[in-house]
Amino acid sequence: MKLESISITGNNSTQSGVGKSFLIISISLTILLNLSVAIWFFIYLQQNGLDKFLIK
Repeated sequence: MKLESISITGNNSTQSGVGKSFLIISISLTILLNLSVAIWFFIYLQQNGLDKFLIK
C-alpha cells in the first residue's frame, strides 16, 4: 500500500482565514491577560511590598 502525501500549501489553505484570525485573537487575548496580571502584581507590590506577597 502506497501512502500519498497531503499538501496544505495550495490555494485551499488561503481561502479560509478562520485559522489566522483565531490565532491573532488568541495571541491578543493572551497578551492582554498577561499584561493585566503584571499590572496587578506591580500595583500590589507598591501597596503591600514584597514581604507580604511571599508567604513565610
